[in-house]
Amino acid sequence: QVVFVNMTADWCVTCKANERNVLSGDAFHDLLARTGATYLRGDWTNTDPQISAFLEQHNAVGVPLYVVYPRQGEPVVLPAVLSQATVEQALAEAAR
Repeated sequence: QVVFVNMTADWCVTCKANERNVLSGDAFHDLLARTGATYLRGDWTNTDPQISAFLEQHNAVGVPLYVVYPRQGEPVVLPAVLSQATVEQALAEAAR
């Protein structure tokens, strides 16, 4: 199964911009449905040791962190600033 992981925090300006511009729109939700992807959101607003470990595992110093887990193969870390096209490409490839 394809999984899209969004590690975010309330104080993260980039996270809020990505959520407003890409992750909260109908196009993103339609894309999740088309690719059969599950959306998981981790909130690092109040530092959480499990989220900190996840960030470290992916060599991230903080949020945002977006990781797409494909049906087969290795997870893909997306750039900190998202575009609809970047997310569409990552999920389409992950669903193959």
